[in-house]
Amino acid sequence: MKNISLTVKIWLALSLVSLLLYLIVLLIMPHLIRNFFTATLMQPHVPPEKNIIKEPLPSFLGVRGFNIRNLIILEDGTTIPPNAPKAIPDALLQNIKQNASTQQTSRHLYEYVDGQERVRYVIRKNIAYGRPLYQVSFFKRSEEDKFIKTLLFNFMVFAGITLVISWFASLFIARYLTRPLVQMKQHVKRIANRNWHEPLTVKQGDEIGQLAGSIETMRRQLVRQDEAQQSMLQNISHELKTPVMVIRSYAQAIQDGVYPKGDLAGSIQVIDAEGARLEKLIKQLLYLTRLDYLDTREQVQKEIELDRLVKKTVQLLYLQRSEITWQLDLQPVTIAGDEETLRVMIENLLENHLRHAASRLEVNLGLNSKKTEIILSFWNDGSRIEPHILNRLFQPFHKAGEGKFGLGLTIVQRIVKMYQGQITLKNERGGVTSTVIIPFR
Repeated sequence: MKNISLTVKIWLALSLVSLLLYLIVLLIMPHLIRNFFTATLMQPHVPPEKNIIKEPLPSFLGVRGFNIRNLIILEDGTTIPPNAPKAIPDALLQNIKQNASTQQTSRHLYEYVDGQERVRYVIRKNIAYGRPLYQVSFFKRSEEDKFIKTLLFNFMVFAGITLVISWFASLFIARYLTRPLVQMKQHVKRIANRNWHEPLTVKQGDEIGQLAGSIETMRRQLVRQDEAQQSMLQNISHELKTPVMVIRSYAQAIQDGVYPKGDLAGSIQVIDAEGARLEKLIKQLLYLTRLDYLDTREQVQKEIELDRLVKKTVQLLYLQRSEITWQLDLQPVTIAGDEETLRVMIENLLENHLRHAASRLEVNLGLNSKKTEIILSFWNDGSRIEPHILNRLFQPFHKAGEGKFGLGLTIVQRIVKMYQGQITLKNERGGVTSTVIIPFR
């Protein structure tokens, strides 16, 4: 059953439902029809013009061509018409009189069996002039059975035709319902083969349409991710190519006895600087990959005193530019997280601001007025960033001014998102502010 297509499953489900309804009706209809016609036959008859019926009753209910359809029995046993006892066997007449005398209801159906013959009759009890009067009506079971069989046969034929038509209709409905699913299946296969440039269009507002919308959103995200990946690979190649070319050219020159910087020590110093630059780039790329891995794993949470971590990082970096004036306003804040990722976030932000600061750098840490968010901000009095560049600085290899690789803020943003926070860059107070907001738990 698992390997059957959805179209066949829906068709089988609808067909089984229609077949089940057909069988239920087929089982219930005979009983309903029989009860209906029995009750109808038990209703009082309009007084007939004659007591002679066209279709004969059982052979023992007639004599010399005189057949009894209805008769009346009085309290003293007298029958109307008077010659009815001649047409009715004594045993049947006694059975009728006995049932009439003991009948409690106003109307009741009885069946009398004599060998192969069956007689069904109804006794209706009435009162005339203060005395009981019993009206007896005969009818044959074969008449009822024949009518019911004919009716059921016609019903089965028409219901069977309807059932077959419903199966074809079910197949059409199943195909109609599964057509967009088949379309989405083919589209997902193309996406799996990295052929994701063709959009998926399913014009439905139901759950299938919502599923198609989710697949289309996924396709667009994959396209953007693929374009970003291609761009990132090109940028990585470019960033790696420059230091490698410098190192190789200087090494080749030294081998040939030529010192591009005038002496051996100066030339080796350039090679060492480019090697350090290359090492830092590789470390940042590896750290980005590590963040992708950590984002899919549950991290071990520890209580980190964020104010002390900021102060410790400042002490490690302030000597890089000792001429800068520092202003720290750090309130005691504790956060549950990983110390290494938080240190890398603070370190990258401080390095960026140190690089661009003219003479002053401010660091502020605290909680908002509702005590629900941690706010960590950095400000420097360096040159402002062009507005069209601000939002692009968090993308890999996008840098402003004296930036190195354009990966620092990308790493910071990844870490902030790991803590369900957000980071913003603004030009204010004649400089640039970076603000990190993290939910406080």
